[in-house]
Amino acid sequence: MAEQKKLDYTLTIYDSKIKERFLEVVDEKTYNKEIIFAKQSFDNSDALQKCSTASIRAAIVNIALTGASLNPALQQAFLIPRKGKCCLDFSYRGLCKIAVDSESVYDINATAVFEGDEFDYEMGLSPRLIHKPRMHNKDEKPEVIAAYAIATLHHNIKKFIVLDREKIDRARQSAQYDTVWKAHFDEMAKKTAVKLLYKLLPQTEKMSVAVTALNEHEGMVKITAAEKLIEKFADKKEEVETSILCPDSGIQTFKESCEVCEKRTGCPEFSEAA
Repeated sequence: MAEQKKLDYTLTIYDSKIKERFLEVVDEKTYNKEIIFAKQSFDNSDALQKCSTASIRAAIVNIALTGASLNPALQQAFLIPRKGKCCLDFSYRGLCKIAVDSESVYDINATAVFEGDEFDYEMGLSPRLIHKPRMHNKDEKPEVIAAYAIATLHHNIKKFIVLDREKIDRARQSAQYDTVWKAHFDEMAKKTAVKLLYKLLPQTEKMSVAVTALNEHEGMVKITAAEKLIEKFADKKEEVETSILCPDSGIQTFKESCEVCEKRTGCPEFSEAA
């Protein structure tokens, strides 16, 4: 049963249709790296392995559409299970990268403001923002009192948005899942600031897909750009017609996915079907 479950999600990850969508926007080298990171995520999570096939496909396609990476060392994007669905989540770092890569801004960043920091800002015709963080002892656990995000547009034009604690708490309450907020409150506050600042920036497809994906698994919308592409995928009937029996495992599999098997070379069944 465990081997069959592993085969099921492996076949979905390596689906040839997913690869086609990836290669429409990224090169094959990038595709190969991100698919390996995706496979590692699933291998290490029983909850992800139980997610629906359609949601897995949508989440992986969203990686290509946004340009973010699942590389755990970069901490830009993550595959997470939500009520039986696989969702692509982003850190504030990931959102910042997407915004810069899509050329809507020259630079963007977010910062949390803690108790004891010197912080002041003004809006209007001559906006300004001053933040002087206070050094905290390692035993201190100061509260987050605000968060802000600043974007530098081309020609050095700057835009920023500030969220006070009330607005941050309101965003937390609207989220369906509170676990991440409890563990990483400051990081989530910064991500919220970047999401809201995005509304004031030049709109790009990559950033739009990222924000929509976030809103979807937070319960704010029900369809992503990736899901629209998934509608073009071949249905299960087509996959069954091209399936073959693996002589090694004895499990029915798909010829187009045999590339994930290390024993593909010399496989008589694959050679006959080729």
